[in-house]
Amino acid sequence: MKKPLIASGLLLLTAANTALAHPGHDHSDWSSPLVHTLFYGAIAAVIGTAFFVIRQSRHKRQTTQQKED
Repeated sequence: MKKPLIASGLLLLTAANTALAHPGHDHSDWSSPLVHTLFYGAIAAVIGTAFFVIRQSRHKRQTTQQKED
C-alpha cells in the first residue's frame, strides 16, 4: 500500500516542480498551456470533491433523520 503512495507522491512532486518553477509568468513558453491547464484542473477537482462530500454528508444526515422519525 505504501509503495504506490510513495511512487505517486514522487510523481506529483516532479510535476509540481515543473509547475511552480517555470520562469516568470511567460505565456509564450511551450509549457504554459499545460501548466495552466493542470492548475485550473486541480482547482476544479478540489471544488468538485468538496461539493460531492457536502452532498453525501447532507444526504446521509437526511436519511438518518428520516429513520429516526
